[in-house]
Amino acid sequence: MNESIYLRPLVLDDATTSYKWRNNPDVWKYSLFNPKAPITMEQETAWLEEILMRSDQKRFAICLTKNEKYIGNIQLIDISDQQAEFHLFIGDPDYWGKGIGTKATKLILDYAFFTLNLNNIRLDVDRKNEAAIKIYRRHGFISIDSAERQMVMKIAREDYLTNKKLSGLTYLITIDQEVEWKNLVKKTINYDFYHSWTYHSLDSTGIPLLFVYEEGDDIIGIPLIKREIQDSEYYDLSSVYGYSGPISNKALHSLSSDFVCNFKRNFQEFLKDEKIVTVFSRLHPFFGQSDLMKEFGGVVDNGKVVVLDLLITLEQQRKGYRENVLRSVKQLRKKGYYVKETSTEDDINNFALIYKLNMLRVGASATYYFDYAYYKALLDSDEIDARLLFVYDKNDYPICGTIVVITNGIIQAHLIGTREEYLAVSPARLLTDEITIIGRLLGAKFFNLGGGLGFKEDSLFTWKTGFSHLTLNYSSWRYVANEKVYQSLLIKQEIEIDTEVDFFPLYRLQAIKA
Repeated sequence: MNESIYLRPLVLDDATTSYKWRNNPDVWKYSLFNPKAPITMEQETAWLEEILMRSDQKRFAICLTKNEKYIGNIQLIDISDQQAEFHLFIGDPDYWGKGIGTKATKLILDYAFFTLNLNNIRLDVDRKNEAAIKIYRRHGFISIDSAERQMVMKIAREDYLTNKKLSGLTYLITIDQEVEWKNLVKKTINYDFYHSWTYHSLDSTGIPLLFVYEEGDDIIGIPLIKREIQDSEYYDLSSVYGYSGPISNKALHSLSSDFVCNFKRNFQEFLKDEKIVTVFSRLHPFFGQSDLMKEFGGVVDNGKVVVLDLLITLEQQRKGYRENVLRSVKQLRKKGYYVKETSTEDDINNFALIYKLNMLRVGASATYYFDYAYYKALLDSDEIDARLLFVYDKNDYPICGTIVVITNGIIQAHLIGTREEYLAVSPARLLTDEITIIGRLLGAKFFNLGGGLGFKEDSLFTWKTGFSHLTLNYSSWRYVANEKVYQSLLIKQEIEIDTEVDFFPLYRLQAIKA
């Protein structure tokens, strides 16, 4: 049995469970806690109410991921001068001897040293409690004093981090850890705005997380979205809309085979612990991520994206336009259409409406609809260089717009929309041409136009190749972490495993159709 757990702050309602543990002598066999009379729920509640008011303590409930069941406590007390005392107990006997103490200890030490930035943690443990001592030593605690019954153990932040780095340090950065997420991304050399904290904070499809593996000076991270699988105890991982995939402080192809092997092993252990069935990630066409993810298997070639090379001259670029495209761009300018950056509230609302009407026209799913707050957050972010551009007619009326984003030499039109009554004149052609001019001014080397709908070579793809014949291969990572559960979910949905439908994971196909 391999239970996945998480920690949450203790609350008063926990007293309805924990008072029962107080009255179980087996729970306190190795503790100095020895009540002279039974503890009532009222007493436990009063004690908890008082203790939760203290600012020098961080007390957490240990809970099962699958059903949120509360099974134990773990805490840091007497926090002062960057030091604290550590306590742990599993109150529910059904979960003794199942590795939960080991997992909970890792979580609290990561929190103590990475979030609270403490320097030292100490604990007292009964010398006969061999199982607990084994856990503590495994995490790096050393004995500093010993009495007849109690042993005092301690671990320093520097030692913890050194040991973790040498043996490989695995941790999660959650969306609540804004600074940590941003700092990690800044350490890497090839990243896009799709990896950013801001972009993930705007996702509403699940719980954003950044899985990180460190070993020595090498770092690799992969941002993902954790989603519940309906009517099951399992989860899957997906990626934000756009190109994300793994990032590193080194070129991915230069990472040693040993490091990649250790990353793979640790990531697979994480998937197992968290009851993850599948992982889906859109890989970035510029960053060479496919070879790394092929170590896991499940890399699928999905098609191509069209790219404009901004390192050549504008004149050379335009010579590569399809004849009717170049003619259209010239005619639009001649008729008084022009492009301008804007950021007013009215224009953001204008773009939101134009884009929404576009999505309604093409019958897009609900995940493609965004509100004013979404656009405002992108444009105001200090982490993302995002700009709102409009095509205006000769009467200064906005008819077509986009939000462009510039990151690491790549400019992209993240979202684009045109008023239906102006589709015939194709103002998006003028907009595309102007973005290459703006991109050059901002230091961009490439303009990623993206691919066709579903990355097929359809009419949209053909429209984009009217500007350039330079293309890059686009792949996605479709990894099945738990084949047995994946098969059972397909059977439950009455889906054939060998279906030719290009969709992953297949067990979510019916929900998408609905």
